[in-house]
Parts: sequence; C-alpha cells; structure tokens
Amino acid sequence: MPMIVDPSAPQITPPTTLTSPDGFLTAVVDEQWAGVYLGVDYKSPADTARNLALNPSAEVDLSNTVTLGANVTRSRITTDARFGAACVELTHTGAASQAGQLWLMPEQGPGTTLRISIWVKVVSGAPTPGYIALRQGTNTPIQIPLTSVPAAGNWARLDASYTLGPAQTADRFGIALNGASGVVWRADAAMCDPSPDLHPYVDGTQPGCVWDGTAHASTSRRVTSDQPWQDVRKVRITRQDPGAAEPVGVRSGDLAWAVEGVGQAYDHEAPLGVAVVYSARPQYADGSWGETSSLGLVVPAPAPGQTRDLWLKSLDEPGLSMRVMYGPDQGTTSEARQETADRTGTPYMAVAYDTAAAPAESVQVDVLAEDIEQFRRLIRSGVLLAQVRPGYQKPDRFFVPGTVGEKATGKLGATGGYTVTFDIVPVERPAAAGQPMRAPAWSYDALAAAFGTYDAVTASYATYAALATNGAVT
Repeated sequence: MPMIVDPSAPQITPPTTLTSPDGFLTAVVDEQWAGVYLGVDYKSPADTARNLALNPSAEVDLSNTVTLGANVTRSRITTDARFGAACVELTHTGAASQAGQLWLMPEQGPGTTLRISIWVKVVSGAPTPGYIALRQGTNTPIQIPLTSVPAAGNWARLDASYTLGPAQTADRFGIALNGASGVVWRADAAMCDPSPDLHPYVDGTQPGCVWDGTAHASTSRRVTSDQPWQDVRKVRITRQDPGAAEPVGVRSGDLAWAVEGVGQAYDHEAPLGVAVVYSARPQYADGSWGETSSLGLVVPAPAPGQTRDLWLKSLDEPGLSMRVMYGPDQGTTSEARQETADRTGTPYMAVAYDTAAAPAESVQVDVLAEDIEQFRRLIRSGVLLAQVRPGYQKPDRFFVPGTVGEKATGKLGATGGYTVTFDIVPVERPAAAGQPMRAPAWSYDALAAAFGTYDAVTASYATYAALATNGAVT
C-alpha cells in the first residue's frame, strides 16, 4: 500500500555527522545554538568503512580487474592469500617496466578523497617502488609514487590517499611495481575507501561486513554490530573538557534510554572554541556495562570581532538561549569566607576561613529591540550558563539572575535597543543525572505545528532518533 505524503511537509537534510571509530557514537555540532546532538546506535551503527572495489580479493575469478602497464601477466592462485583463499600473482616478462593490476569500481567524481590500499608480497626477484594508480577508463593514470617495496616473502599493506581534482574522475584503482623478467609478486585485499582514513580491510566475507550486491562483484561495507544490542537498555554519555580532572555526565545522557540499542541526547554546555571528547558506554539489562565509544570535536566560539560575544543559555528551555553584546568589563569580586575573633594578650586576631566564593561579576549587555522579549523570558527561565570565547579568560559560569536592570538606549518608543544589567554570581553545575532531553526549538508542540499528518512526519524522519533530534541524528 503506498504511503500518503503531505507535499507541504518540510524535508530534513541532515548535516555532517562525526562518528566514533567503532561507528556506535555519532555527534552533530549545532552551530546555531552552540550545542551538540549526540546519538548512539548499537544495532546498526554508521558505516565505518567502505570498499569500492568490485572484486577485491579474486576469490572467484579475475572479473572486474584489468592489467596495468606492459610486460606483465596475471593469474589467480589459491596456494597463498592474505585474506580468503585466493590472490593475484603477477609475473614480469621482458624488459623492465612499471606494471601491475587495476581493480574496477563505481566512478568517483571531483573532490572525492580516496584511501587506497593493497596487500603485496614479493615472491622472487627484486622489484623497486612503482606507484598506486587511479584511472578513468583508458586515460593516463594518476600516479601516486610508492617509496618502498616489502621484503620478499612477507605480506605488507601499501597505501596512499588522494583527492580528485576539479576535472578528475576515476573508475578504477590499482598498483604497479617496477620490475624486469624474473620478478614475481602477489596482490590481495585491494581496497578503495571514500575516506581520508586507513580502515581495516573490508569485503563482504569479513566479519561485520556485507556486499552491497552480488558477492565478489559489488562494493562492500562494514555495518553490523558486535554489541549485544538486544540487551542494551540505557547509555551513559559523558564529556571530557580540557584540564578537567574527570568527565561530566551530559545532561539528558546520564543515563539516556537506548531501547533496542538506539538512543540520543543533546549537550548545550560544552565549552566553546576548545576540543572536547564525548564518550558513550552502554548498560545492559543485567546492569553490566559494555565497551566505551569516543569521539572528539570543537563547538565554535563567537569569532573575534563579532559584537554579540556572550552566550546566555537556559538549561531548562534551551530554545530561549541567545547571544548578546558583552558590555565593558566591570571586573570580578571573590567574597572571602572568614570569621575573626580578638585574642587576649596579643595584637593579632584569630581567623577561621574556608574556600573563597567563586568570582562574581556585574554584567552590562546590549540587547537589540527585536530580541528584548525573548531576552526577558530567558533571564527569568531559571539556571543560566554564561559563555564567552576562550580569549576572554573567563570560565563558563552557571548562575541564577537576581536583580535585573533594563534601560532603553534611545527615546522611549523609538529605541534601537536596551542596556541590561545583572550580576553573575556562580553556582555549582546543576546535577545532570536523570534529566530529560531538551533540544532548542524542538518539542512535541513544535512537531505538531510543523506537520499536519502522521504520514508527513514519517515521510521526513526515517527513525525515532531523527525525529527526536529534528533530523540532526539519523
């Protein structure tokens, strides 16, 4: 039965996603609100590697491969292999030449970064370095020079990375070594991954990998999970900040539900302009914990020269958060915590003291007229977080505004903005454990306003994770 789709439903285009090396944890930096969407998927994690080679290991035949160069013959053998049960043996004939083999792949276009790797073993002779190749049809190959050849008798992985230029395409890749008659070498486990990173070898017969089509005649990828996702109930997501003694739990991720191994959270509190590390660890139905997945990222700070350089964020209603113009620095004051008493027979007093209060600051900000109503709701929304760029040398501070002063900057009724004054008296970070997920400008009310029918919702969001994060995490 065909699905009825509301043509007016907004279509979601997910932004670029960062993924942990194991594929289980994903993150999307929300630059508009200076936050981070986080997702875990232990059931069907993001592809961590792909192999574009159609026949990477000659397990069945030499289809989808061709000779590269002259004075070389190729044969499939089953007496040796790096992976599987077969490999390609290349025998140089006649005069010295740079020759080898090409593996066919789907055509790759300009701007694509490819990581190419081939396992090589020298059998006889003394070949010298040749090149790793990218080629479109029978055009002149793009040559990436090799710097070494593995010692005879040992399998070694040779690799190179290349980004196709504005007018460059490639539908095959390969390797050539320089050798004359008597040189024999073998190649196996050819891999071309559309990524700058070198990943473990992939083909559809490897653990956790699948063929995208016919076995040994299609691309392949690593997708399946080695986690017992059926038993995952919750996940704890933490953030390690620079210089912090230990990581802190992410609000809405400490713990987050991860039914059937899938869960999500939103972090509105990461320090700006510095690298942080997020980690996720699953908790199983029996209360035990699984392995940790981690990734690093930077949430951008307001750039130097931007006038609205102070973030004021609401913990309870992140959609009220906004940037305002930080006024002249008034300095900070740290109140002492002391009790004194006179001592008989000495001019000196006795002093009992404790840790001094956190530095407090009287703040003046400028708010545009069109933003003042939102600011008024923000400043009375509970606990706030104040953040500035690292160059200001001011730590992030949680606080609850007390007295708030407000003054129009021009004639009443014709003002261009307001000057607002309040004190930032830091309080300890509110506990994150057990807090629900709150994402800026996204709620069940916002969903109902955006979509007229349930079919429209399902047409725009393929998964619950996408729905919960407004398409940020898919």
